Amino acid sequence: MKLETADEPDLRSHTTDRPPGAPALECLAAFLLSLGLMFWIQFASPAIVGNDAYYHIGWSRVLRASLPRLPAFTWLPLTVLRASAFVDQHFLFHVLLMPFTFGDLRLGAKLAAPFFSAIAIATIFWLLVVYRIRYRWLWLLPLAAGSEPFLYRMSMTRAPSLSLVLLGVGVYLILERKLVPLAVLTFIFVWLYNLFPLIVVFALAYAVTVWLSDRRFALGPLVATSLGAAVGLVINPYFPKDLVLIFHHVHMLLAEKASIDVGGEWYPVDTWEMFTGNASLLALCFVALLTFNFRKRSRDRRPLFFLLLASIFFLMTLRWQRFFEYWPPFAILFAAFTLDAERLELPQRVPQRLGTVAALLAVLGAAAALNVRAARAEIRDIRDPFAMRGASTWLADHTAPGSMVFNVDWAAFPELFYYDPHNTYVSGLDPRYLYDSQPDLWKLYDSITQGQLQHSGPIIRERFGTRYVVARNDSTDFLNAANASGDFDTVYSDAYASVLHVR
Repeated sequence: MKLETADEPDLRSHTTDRPPGAPALECLAAFLLSLGLMFWIQFASPAIVGNDAYYHIGWSRVLRASLPRLPAFTWLPLTVLRASAFVDQHFLFHVLLMPFTFGDLRLGAKLAAPFFSAIAIATIFWLLVVYRIRYRWLWLLPLAAGSEPFLYRMSMTRAPSLSLVLLGVGVYLILERKLVPLAVLTFIFVWLYNLFPLIVVFALAYAVTVWLSDRRFALGPLVATSLGAAVGLVINPYFPKDLVLIFHHVHMLLAEKASIDVGGEWYPVDTWEMFTGNASLLALCFVALLTFNFRKRSRDRRPLFFLLLASIFFLMTLRWQRFFEYWPPFAILFAAFTLDAERLELPQRVPQRLGTVAALLAVLGAAAALNVRAARAEIRDIRDPFAMRGASTWLADHTAPGSMVFNVDWAAFPELFYYDPHNTYVSGLDPRYLYDSQPDLWKLYDSITQGQLQHSGPIIRERFGTRYVVARNDSTDFLNAANASGDFDTVYSDAYASVLHVR
């Protein structure tokens, strides 16, 4: 047992010579191919992909208009995100989204998503390039299109795509033990996205890898990431409120889901979807597991490291859907590095080699085509992107600035905020934000929205301080109870939503 020293040699990339600039050209080509693929998927529909994307692009515009000052977030005053406690947990993501907020925000959101996701895919491919993984252009196909849920979720205008970029670079810094850049990257991660603890988990996985392979401690990356995270939380435009919001997120993660209908991403993934939408990835991982040789790990620790990461993300994805962006790329890295380390060779004779490559391309290409088709179909089925515009416009035209609106569906907040930043709302982004702030008020809100109260009009007027209610037309439990109560007048209605006025 020994401590890892800074000058101890680590396994580096293969030493084959390449022309200057060749790695950069490979990565650029991977980026352009991925960008074309993600554009093709993204524009299967005119709709913005992902409900939260309406909030992200809208808030980025507000942030751009306010800089260099930080704008006050006034839209959810009853929740833990009220102006005095608000923390932009995606601050750097929103800054990077600013170039897409000029002109049509809908188009900007749809352009940003494929651009960010293509950078993410190219970053993971860069690891294959920098470590000279053989047949890496074969690996690009399952990396980019081996998972239908991955394609769909990477089409959302959300921070996970850019967090995947930082994780990919972080993997390289951890493996090469570049501790100062690793600490800086972790600092940046804290400002980018609230899932920054993932990079600390990566450093811990590396320490476990070294311990299992060499029986020695390798705590340098863990110290660097922990220090970078701590500094990023303290040197932060939202300190110390950012520490309070972390508590709320941990609460959401650990809380009993049966007590509150939280966002769908906090629920387990559908098992059938997991296996059918990722069949080719699971098959590749199975082959890699069959060839994995633990006895060689003291010579090449990277396959074991990626096995740990892929396993962690697989289990997290099964438990929480929000981690679906991360498992596929690290499953591919595990398979690629493992099969490369085991020196899996294609047949040496040219005809046989070409036949094997053609067969692999056919199988992987067929799986990729099915995944792309399924992702496009899912995006094509997204409902009208302008569904809440009519009700939002009516509210903006008929209420005073800053007026409270009782939104029956908390998940409608991003669209309401996007189309009507003129008003404030009862609940949004996640119902636990209201629950954690005012549990009794949330229980009352939940009873009203579920249509469980016979006369909710006076309660909405007195307890929530508003006479206006906006409801999607599929909120049938509430609308049926509201119509039966006689407490409301319908002042606006279209095919998607209604606005009710409390008598």
